[in-house]
Amino acid sequence: MHPTLQLLICGCLCIATRQAFAEHTIIPIKLVDKLILIEGTVEDQTGYFILDLGASDIILNSRYYKGSDQKPAEAFGINGTVTAVEKTWAIANFGGVKWKRRIAHILSLRHLEKAKGEKILGLVGGKFFHRYQLLIDLSRMEIEIAKNQAKDIIGLLGDRFTEPDAIIPFKYKGGMPWIEVRIASNAFKFGLDTASEFSLMDTKWLPFVQDLLFNRRKVKTRGISTKTKSVLRGKLAQLEIGPLSCYPMSTLFTSMTNINNNLAGAKLDGLLGFDFLRQFKVLVDYDHKDILIWRHTLARGYPLVLGQAPLRDSLRVK
Repeated sequence: MHPTLQLLICGCLCIATRQAFAEHTIIPIKLVDKLILIEGTVEDQTGYFILDLGASDIILNSRYYKGSDQKPAEAFGINGTVTAVEKTWAIANFGGVKWKRRIAHILSLRHLEKAKGEKILGLVGGKFFHRYQLLIDLSRMEIEIAKNQAKDIIGLLGDRFTEPDAIIPFKYKGGMPWIEVRIASNAFKFGLDTASEFSLMDTKWLPFVQDLLFNRRKVKTRGISTKTKSVLRGKLAQLEIGPLSCYPMSTLFTSMTNINNNLAGAKLDGLLGFDFLRQFKVLVDYDHKDILIWRHTLARGYPLVLGQAPLRDSLRVK
């Protein structure tokens, strides 16, 4: 049995102490378009931060935070290198889970605020959760964070737990988890990027998946930079994760060169974004390097078919 499941299955036998629950918290999710925002406090400022497992550290909006005199570093995104960023020491608190005086990067996110009409203090990256288990559940519009209590248990208790539909081992690309997926029975490496409004796939694979794409169109895309880029977008079918078939996902086709050249780890073929999270409840077990997934209840009866008629998705999000 997977170590993560032992406490969940036998949770009724455990006596929860105050200390055990001190590092277990539930934080509501706020969706702005397809961006996942959670509320937190960084350096005495409280507001909304984008949940971004594709980023390593916490990134702060220069509109609200000032950097130190340290040497600037360069940030990059899928559309190319962006402006130099500064660093500062920061203390973070999300739902009572604290990050003591760590380096945070500072850059302008004003274009995101303007596009979304929302005040955004920054992004919270994957390293914040590296001593925890992180459960993302869009059907409940919440995340759960639980600290490792021992080598073979986690603190995510609850009567809504069931055996996961799949347990997938992951590795790191920089600080981002990546897993192996299959498309038309061929293996690909995809990172988990919770701040991506669409899935991504490297343009070099476009000829291979031509027959699996529908609803194609050219769209403008922009990441953390102000630079825009015209790319192909379509619904990609026949993607499988472990034993599970996925519903067609909105996917952008763009170069993965910047990510692959600037982050340590295997070369990725793509990223799983919002369409993945609205199909599945996802638990990232950083301690055991596994991703546990459950298909959302609303999605269980939906047919996995291609067609020109509008397709329902697991959470009825357009």
